[in-house]
Amino acid sequence: MAALANPFDVLPPTLFNVLSSQGGLQRHYLAILLRIYGMAEFNRFGLTRELVLAETVDYLSSDEAESIGNMRSSMDNSLPPEEPDASDESCASEAQNYAGWLLRRLIDAGWLEQEQQADYSEFIILPDYAFALLEALRTIQEQKPREYTGQLYAAHQLLTTQSDDFAPALALTQAYENVRQVVRGLNELNQNIRRYTERVTRERPVAELLRLQYDDYAHALGPAYHALKTSDHVSRYRRDIVARLHEWQLDAAWLDQAAAEMATQGRLSPAQAANEITYYTRFIIDQLEGLDPLLEEIDRRHAQYLRTSLRQIRYQLVGSDGGFKDRLALLARGLACLQTDGAEWLPDEMPSFHAAPVRLPDSDSFYTMPHRRAPFDPDPITALALDPADIRALRAAALQEMGHAITPARIVRFVGQFMNGNRSIHVRDLPPTVFERDLPWLIYTIAYGNHPEVNYDVEPLPGEPLALGPIRVRPFELVKRQ
Repeated sequence: MAALANPFDVLPPTLFNVLSSQGGLQRHYLAILLRIYGMAEFNRFGLTRELVLAETVDYLSSDEAESIGNMRSSMDNSLPPEEPDASDESCASEAQNYAGWLLRRLIDAGWLEQEQQADYSEFIILPDYAFALLEALRTIQEQKPREYTGQLYAAHQLLTTQSDDFAPALALTQAYENVRQVVRGLNELNQNIRRYTERVTRERPVAELLRLQYDDYAHALGPAYHALKTSDHVSRYRRDIVARLHEWQLDAAWLDQAAAEMATQGRLSPAQAANEITYYTRFIIDQLEGLDPLLEEIDRRHAQYLRTSLRQIRYQLVGSDGGFKDRLALLARGLACLQTDGAEWLPDEMPSFHAAPVRLPDSDSFYTMPHRRAPFDPDPITALALDPADIRALRAAALQEMGHAITPARIVRFVGQFMNGNRSIHVRDLPPTVFERDLPWLIYTIAYGNHPEVNYDVEPLPGEPLALGPIRVRPFELVKRQ
């Protein structure tokens, strides 16, 4: 797999300069950029410079732009000593001058680009990285709760419903994306519950705790957790999805068809397409089968957050040690004040004493003898013998999974990390972690020593067995082939 480029190698070096501006102008730059992004998101004909200037002027005249004076002073200090553009001269109002200056700053930073047409008309465009960054910023701004509804259902329908025009590669790819989004969302939900719990444990007033409980948490994470436990519960779809994928893994004809289709769509070689099909299949199976610990952790943190938040609210309302005594002392002082004022009766607004109503005894009021339950007699457990065909199918699936996990190419990469440019390496010179954590890989390294697809040989050496970590092994060395 080719190494991915660093994102900062693609982004302009001055992109975030406007977000580190002095004078509190960051929020104004972001607000203007989000407005421009909202116009450009579904615009089919492009944004003219006049349209962008008009939108910026509208923002400057709104209540959101509170520090126009600061913006003007910053603009006056930041303008280069050059002649003003003709477009700026055509701006009659002061707000249009501000808008032109802001537009130039955003273009210089790389958030926007200016494009001139054949008729000398100017258009403002957003680069591809600006679309991605502004979409993420708008998501943070809106704070909408994450929704899981339909993602697992869509993956289930894609993999289990086959019609005449069924496209295996497309269905598997879309199911992979849906499962990936579900797992990513669950991890995000898990981390956010911990964040809310940490916020609750800090010193906060009752009003803030109630807002966290019923406004922030209930609206942001409540619907996601409710959907996770009801409509999009993993147990509703996991069994069918995993069973279908296991069936496809053993179907050579289906794998060839899916690889050929993916190779055509993605312009990949047949071997690369087959590897992608295998990766998508294993990813979906592994993620769905390994979700139970994550779901249990989400349930535990959800219950912990509810207990912690309610305990903090109760503590703040009742008070610390001595709160009940303080209430009794306050009540006694109030009664003493009434007695001092010469009051003989309690005020009408004071709550009166309540007496529990007396009822006649009934049959449930007396002691009832316990009834003996019938003894529990479970059905006998019978172990069914597997059919020979099922045994062969399970063995084939296990061998295929081992073949995908341990390949000569991976063994070569495992051995290559210890060579460090040397032609040979003794077994005693291997790192200690190999004999503790990577012992299965060492066993496969010895087993593949005579394989034609590896680039090394295993040469035994004379001598007594060596005690290396928790194991004893006869001396040998790995020699790189010429």
